[in-house]
Amino acid sequence: MAEKSLGQFRSGKGNSYEVKWDAESKEVQVSYQGWAYIGKAPTEEEARTKSMGWLFNK
Repeated sequence: MAEKSLGQFRSGKGNSYEVKWDAESKEVQVSYQGWAYIGKAPTEEEARTKSMGWLFNK
């Protein structure tokens, strides 16, 4: 896996979580209770959008 850290993202409750995206497999992971797989995104930008949406209620 060639994972790339996309940085720290804030949840809706104000907690901060790291987000990673793998350009080869397109998998997106968030550092929520370990590393949570949240799905796939074809681009880095879509991975950011997906992670922000996923973290909104966390």
